[in-house]
Amino acid sequence: MTLKQLTVFLTLAKEGSFTKAAARLNCAQSGVTAHIRQLENELGVPLFNRIGKRTGLTPEGAALLPYAKKMLSLSSEAKNLYRKSPRLTVGVTEAAANYLLGNILKEFTAICPDSEIFFQMTDHRDYCGMLCDGELDLAIVLDVPVKRKPIQVLLKRKETILLAAASTHELSGGHRIQPEELGRYPLLLPAKDCPYRTFLEQKLSADGILPKTALTADSTPVIKEMAICGAGLGLLPEFAIRKELIYHMLEKINYNTDFPVYTQLLMHPDKSVSKELRQFLEVAGRHIAPNTL
Repeated sequence: MTLKQLTVFLTLAKEGSFTKAAARLNCAQSGVTAHIRQLENELGVPLFNRIGKRTGLTPEGAALLPYAKKMLSLSSEAKNLYRKSPRLTVGVTEAAANYLLGNILKEFTAICPDSEIFFQMTDHRDYCGMLCDGELDLAIVLDVPVKRKPIQVLLKRKETILLAAASTHELSGGHRIQPEELGRYPLLLPAKDCPYRTFLEQKLSADGILPKTALTADSTPVIKEMAICGAGLGLLPEFAIRKELIYHMLEKINYNTDFPVYTQLLMHPDKSVSKELRQFLEVAGRHIAPNTL
C-alpha cells in the first residue's frame, strides 16, 4: 500500500468517476485503474462499485476512507516538519472569526513572525470531522458544548447572547419584555444551523410566539448593522456588539436569552504539537480564558 495508491483512492472516492479522477490527478485513466486494482488486490476486498458511469465506495472502501485520510495527513505533517515557515490551519466559526481572532493573531505573529496562519471558515457541523481527518490543527468555535469523541475541548468560555435593537426602538429602555410583545417585531437572525438561533426559536415556541423573521444572514456584522438601522431585533453575541452597547448605538432587549453557548478551543488528541502550535495555544488560551477544563 503506497501513498500514491491512497491519493488515487481518495480522489476517486471524491470524484465518483475514473475519468474525473484522472483529470484531477493529471494522469491517464488507465493509471487510476491500475492503482485501484493493485490496492484492491493487496487488501483482498473490492473498494468501489462500478455501476454505469458512476463509481461509488463499497462498505469496505468506506471503512478504508478515514484511515487513508489520516495516513496522508501524517505524511503531509512529516513533509512539513522542517519547513522554515510553519503553517497552522485553524478552523473558525463566523462570529469567532470576526470578533475574537484579531487580538490572538496580533500577539501570536509578534512572537512567531515567521509562522503562517490559515483560518478555515467552518459551519456548525463540519469542524469535528476536519479535526479528525487532520485538515485542521485546531479549531476555535462558538457553539454548544462539544462532546464528540475523541475531540478534546482545551478551553471554553460561556458567552452571553442578546436580542439587541437600535436605541430608538420602542422596546429599548430595560423594561421586562412580555412574550406577546416580542412576537410583534421583526427578527434579524443568523443562519438556521446556528445553535443560538435554534435555542431562541425553541424558547419562542415554548412562549407561544410565532416569530417574524425579517432577515437571515451568515454574517454577524450584517445583522448588527441592520439592527443599528432599526430594521429589527438582532440576535447577537455580546462580544460582537460591546462597543455599540457602550456608545448606545444598540440596547439590550430584556428578554431571557441565557443559552448554553460557548467559545471553545478544540484539538484532536493525536495531533502532533509543534512549538508554533504550542505557542498559538498559549496565546489563544490567554484570550479565551477564564474557564479551563
